[in-house]
Amino acid sequence: MTRVPADSNGAVRRRAPPPTVKSLLSRLRAGLARGLCLALGMVAWRANFAALADVAREAPLVLTQAPRESKADPNVWDAKGLVRADWFGGARIVIVSPEGQTRILSEGFQSACDPNVSFDATHLVFAAKKERQSHWRIYEIGLDGQGLRPVTPEGQDARSPIYLSTLFTLDSPEPWFTLAYVARENTLNELGRASASSLYNIKLDGTEVRRLTHTPNHNLDPFQMWDGRVIYAAEQYPIEPDGGRARVRLFGIHIEGADMELFGGEQGRRIQHMPCATEKGLVVFVESDQATWDGAGQLACVRESRPHVTYQRLTENPAWLYLHPSPWRGNVVLVSRRPAEGQGTCGVFAFDLDRQRCELVFDSPDYHDVQARLVKPRNRPDGHSTVVNTKTNIGTFYGLDCYDADERMRPHLSKGIIKRVRFIEGVLPPADSTPASGFHGPVVPRRLIGEAPVEADGSFNVEVPASTPIQLQTLDERGLALATCGWLWVQPKETRGCIGCHEDPERIPENEYVLALRRPSNRLVLPPPQRRSVSFREDIAPLVRKHCASVECHGGKDTPLPLPLTANMPSGSELEESYAALLAPTGGEAKKPQRWPSRGRYVDAGRARTSWLIWQLTGQDTSRPWDHAEQASNATPRMVKQMPPPGNGSPLREEELHTFIQWIDMGAQLEAVKPPESPAATQQAQTR
Repeated sequence: MTRVPADSNGAVRRRAPPPTVKSLLSRLRAGLARGLCLALGMVAWRANFAALADVAREAPLVLTQAPRESKADPNVWDAKGLVRADWFGGARIVIVSPEGQTRILSEGFQSACDPNVSFDATHLVFAAKKERQSHWRIYEIGLDGQGLRPVTPEGQDARSPIYLSTLFTLDSPEPWFTLAYVARENTLNELGRASASSLYNIKLDGTEVRRLTHTPNHNLDPFQMWDGRVIYAAEQYPIEPDGGRARVRLFGIHIEGADMELFGGEQGRRIQHMPCATEKGLVVFVESDQATWDGAGQLACVRESRPHVTYQRLTENPAWLYLHPSPWRGNVVLVSRRPAEGQGTCGVFAFDLDRQRCELVFDSPDYHDVQARLVKPRNRPDGHSTVVNTKTNIGTFYGLDCYDADERMRPHLSKGIIKRVRFIEGVLPPADSTPASGFHGPVVPRRLIGEAPVEADGSFNVEVPASTPIQLQTLDERGLALATCGWLWVQPKETRGCIGCHEDPERIPENEYVLALRRPSNRLVLPPPQRRSVSFREDIAPLVRKHCASVECHGGKDTPLPLPLTANMPSGSELEESYAALLAPTGGEAKKPQRWPSRGRYVDAGRARTSWLIWQLTGQDTSRPWDHAEQASNATPRMVKQMPPPGNGSPLREEELHTFIQWIDMGAQLEAVKPPESPAATQQAQTR
C-alpha cells in the first residue's frame, strides 16, 4: 500500500501529480514575466535615483571643503567628551555649479565654514577667520562674491550662523531681520573644562546682540523650522546621583530665546545633533553613542508634529557614517557621508528618507565635502512676535500643577506633600579659573535665589532674575527636594509656564484658572551680591563643630567619621579633611575618581533626601519610593539612629537642620560663591 505523507502539523499532504508539458510551458512564461517586471522595476528604480541626483544638480550647491588631512587636534579635543572637535582649520567655502565646477567664495580667509543661504538665495552668511590664531567671526557676502562684510562683533568667537524669519513687537513700526549663531563662552562647563557655548541673536546690520540660551554647557547647531521655532542641540549632565549618562539632546526655542523645551525626547542614541527639518515634517539628525572627532554618526528622525513618540532610525550600516544633513525637497535631504574606518573623504549625497537610499551628488577626492546647502530661493518660516524687553532684568515663572509628574513619581504624590519650590542660580566660573582637585562640589557653583509657596492645587507663580541659569526643586514639609529639574531660564519680561514637574511633554494642560495666578507673583529678585550661598566652610563647619566635633564624639580619632573641628578656629587643612570625610564615596567607589553629583557614604551630593547624614540628623529614612529602584540590590542596609544622640551634645534647631538640607540639595559645596573677579563674570552679574 502506498504511504501518504503528512505535513509538519500532522495533516495529510496529498502527492502532487506529475507536471504536464502544458503546465511546464505556463510556468516558464510566468517566470519570464516576473523576471522582466523585476528588471524593469530595477531600471525604473535606478532611473528614479539618477533623476534624484540629477535634479539636485540642477541648482548650485554651496558647501565647505576641509583638507583631506583634516582631523581633530588631540591636545584640544576631548575624546571622552560629547561634543565634536573644531576640525575646520584651513577649510574653505565653495559654490559647486550643476556641472560640478567649483568657485571659491572665501578668498582671503585662512579658514571658513558653516555656510547658510539667504531665503532669496542672493546672499550667504558663514564663519571665517583671517589668521590661524584669530577668533571665528560671522560674515555676509553676495553669492556673486561681492559685498563682503562682518556681522558679529570683533573678539567674539562665533560660529554656525543661520538666517531667521522676522521678529517684531506689538508696538514696533516694522519687523526686523536677524541671524542666530553660536558663540563660545569664556566660562567653565559642568565638567570643569573651558568648553561652553550659547546661541545668540543679532540684527543683520550687526547691532543688538542678544543671548538666547543660558546654560553652563555647549549649545550648538541651530536650525529654524517652518513654524518659526529654532531647534538646536545641547549638552545635558546628570543633576542628581544615579541620574543616568550625560547626553546631547535636541531642544526648541523661539527666535528671541523664549519658551525653551525638550524637543526630541528620551529615545535614541546618547548624542543627537546637527538637526534639520524637511518640507514634509520630518526632523532629521545625526546620532551616536560615542563622540566622533567630526560628529559623524547614523541618521535618525522624529515627526515635527509628535517628536517624543515618533523616533525612527534611518541608517544602520556600520560601514558608513553621516554628518550635516540639510533639507532639499520633500523628504529628501543633502547629507555628507564617509567610510566609518576613516579611509577616504566625505562626499555629498542625496538621501531619500522614505526609501532610505543614497545617491552621490558631489565628491572631491582632495577634500572633505560637508555642510552642503542648496542655492535656491525658499519660503521664509513664520515670523514671531515677542514681549521680551532687554531693558528689564526679571521674568515670570509659573507652574500649573507640580503633582503632574513623571511615571516614577506620580503614583506617590498625594496633594499636600509639595509645600514650596526652590530656585537655584548657577554662577558660571570664568574659563581661566582652575577647579580644585578632588571632590569640592559642583564645578558650576550654586546660589540660592529663594523659595516660594506651592498652592494647594500644586501651582506656583514667581518672578525671578532673567537671563540666568536656574534650577527648580520642589520641596516637602522639611525642605527636602523631591525632584530637581535641569538648567533653564526666562528671558527679560518673559512669562514662562510649565504644566508640571517632569510631566509628559505632549500632554495638553487642563483649561483651569489655577490658584497661583489669582494673586500677584512672589518676587525672588534679590541682586546677585545678596543671594545666599550655602557652603561647608562658612555654614556647615560651624554647625558640625558645635554639635558633632566634641572629643567624645566625632572629634575623636577612633570614630568611623573623624571630624577634626574641635578648635575654635580650625585650620584650612582640618576643614578640608572634615569635608572629605563627610563626602567620602561609598565603599565600592572608593578607588574611582569622584564627580558631582555622586552617591556617598554619608552625603549624596545634590540629593539630601537619600543622604545618610540627613537620616541620622532627622532620626528617620527620608527617601521616597521613587528612589528605591536606584539603590543597588546588594547595598548594605543603613541603620538610622538619631544624631546627636539624646543626652550627648545639643540637638539641632529646625533652621540648622534646614541649612544641612539646603547645603546638600544645592550640591554640597566646600566654598561659598565668590564675588565676580573676571571681566566676563562681572559682565554676567551686571546684565541681570
